[in-house]
Amino acid sequence: MTLVLPEVSTDDVTAVAELMRDGLRGGAVRRMIVPMRQVVEDERGVRFVSMPAVSADHGLYIAKTATIAHGPGPTVTSVVPVFSTATGELLAVLDGTAVTNLKCAAVTAVVTDRCAAPDSAVLGIIGSGVQAWHQYLGVSAVREISRVRVHSRTAAHAEALCERIRAAGRARAVACASAAEATFGADVVSTATTSVLPLPIAADLPDHVHINCMGAHTPQSRELPRSLLAAGTLIVESVETAVAEAGEIHRAALDLEALETGDHTRLDGRTTVFSSTGHASLDLITCAHLVAPQHR
Repeated sequence: MTLVLPEVSTDDVTAVAELMRDGLRGGAVRRMIVPMRQVVEDERGVRFVSMPAVSADHGLYIAKTATIAHGPGPTVTSVVPVFSTATGELLAVLDGTAVTNLKCAAVTAVVTDRCAAPDSAVLGIIGSGVQAWHQYLGVSAVREISRVRVHSRTAAHAEALCERIRAAGRARAVACASAAEATFGADVVSTATTSVLPLPIAADLPDHVHINCMGAHTPQSRELPRSLLAAGTLIVESVETAVAEAGEIHRAALDLEALETGDHTRLDGRTTVFSSTGHASLDLITCAHLVAPQHR
């Protein structure tokens, strides 16, 4: 019943990104039943999270469930049970981290493909963890990235990510001493940190820069300065979720369906920011890809 998921591949990212595009264009995402995520916090500050979604189009019900704790163990532990809506059968229990990683890489590919300049070649990454690697996978799936600059608070971690990128054989990667150095002149920037304060990225980013902001943020804390969010065209998975979880500044943002189906002239010529808060509809689409051989 429990599926052992392989490491995310570019083929997986491409396949899930296409499923997401199909769901956004055809209305499957809009037709899903996706309640706001539920968060319970105990007296120690440990958070218990539930993210359900139901799709008649995919014939699936999922409920991504996670704990978020700050202690000696992993910060986030999560699982995703996947059920058939036709029979009620439990089809699989998936590792939540694997689902999240693939989902984030795929949605990054979808948004970057719509927003980044076609000739984008330079990627700046702030952060060096698992999510940073999946940002590289998502961006490089849709753009010919030849140079990657990485900054992390721990220089050894930045160098380890660079080595992994170089081993993939498609780009030169260098570790940078500062966030400003990593992002200066970059065509695409990805932030994947736990910072609650705006990151000191380059002040003079190119006018055409596209930014994927993937770290957790709230109305009171975020990876990007408010001025940058206000200056660019803002993209979110769901306006309702983004406003509730990350602040009123997201009220005028484009959601993914509007981004994918609308006629947005020259998005690749001006600053765009994907301010991600996550959405269970995209987890469900990712699960649909992962359980496809079992769910016919």
